[in-house]
Amino acid sequence: MRYTHLFLVELLAEGLTKRFGKTVALDNVSFRIERKGCYGYLGPNGAGKTTTMKIFTNLLRPTAGHAYINNVNVQREPVRALRSVGSLVEDPEPYGYLSVREFIEYAARIRGVSKPDIEYLKNRLDLPELGKRCSNLSKGQRRRVFLAALVAQDTEILILDEPSSGLDPKEAQILRDLIKDLKRERVVLLSSHLLYEVSIVCDYLYFIYNGRLVEQGSVEDVSKKFTSKALRVEFYSKPERLEGVLNTNFVFEGERTIVIHYDGSDEQRRKILDSLYPLGLRSFSDAELGLEEAYRKVIG
Repeated sequence: MRYTHLFLVELLAEGLTKRFGKTVALDNVSFRIERKGCYGYLGPNGAGKTTTMKIFTNLLRPTAGHAYINNVNVQREPVRALRSVGSLVEDPEPYGYLSVREFIEYAARIRGVSKPDIEYLKNRLDLPELGKRCSNLSKGQRRRVFLAALVAQDTEILILDEPSSGLDPKEAQILRDLIKDLKRERVVLLSSHLLYEVSIVCDYLYFIYNGRLVEQGSVEDVSKKFTSKALRVEFYSKPERLEGVLNTNFVFEGERTIVIHYDGSDEQRRKILDSLYPLGLRSFSDAELGLEEAYRKVIG
């Protein structure tokens, strides 16, 4: 089924299918992105995330279906379609023979930006010394320099495939803060297998599993749809004999904390807590499990 293009659409997938021999990497994937914000493409490794990103950046041709950017078919007119796109797919690296400053200036210049604010980018992304050769940078530094170059290009759309890969916790936080700023004026399509990452920066989610879109919606709507009642219980020491005490599902969070799913009734809540007090219950609280529950139910 084709969509009717009556107005500008930023990103559009129409029945994208990709086969590698007998393996189906993408199976009739369709979605559309029409407004600025950050869109999370969430799924485990091997789900089809990178394949989708490669099709949208013309690094792969689909077996069937079409990808459009601003109403331009990516496969038929790639130069025109990708004019407004900056992308980080798989593991690109800055040119090693250039300095940090030279690479950012080069990347900006090929997109028509003559004077990028390199000092701002250096401070914003905690870049290494601007005169340092890119070949002498660590993996995390190279990733941040490449991201700085994308920002310097000032494109309307950013396609980021697992952008936090290879970053340490501090670098990943810098990236998340940057994306929060960028999404105010751009479309950001971000793939990740990290639920925590997408829950912080994304406005809308697509869940992909075994090459198929299995769920989609705003972060708020998905959370509400899949939210289940749960208790988070902490004990003074590691509890014993829980299987014989609890008649409902639970999972450990660390050695002394468990999360218990229940039917939401006050009666069952009271029974659960009564049964746990003799085991050394220290504290309890309601657990927020909307996105966690969605991921568990639709992806497993």
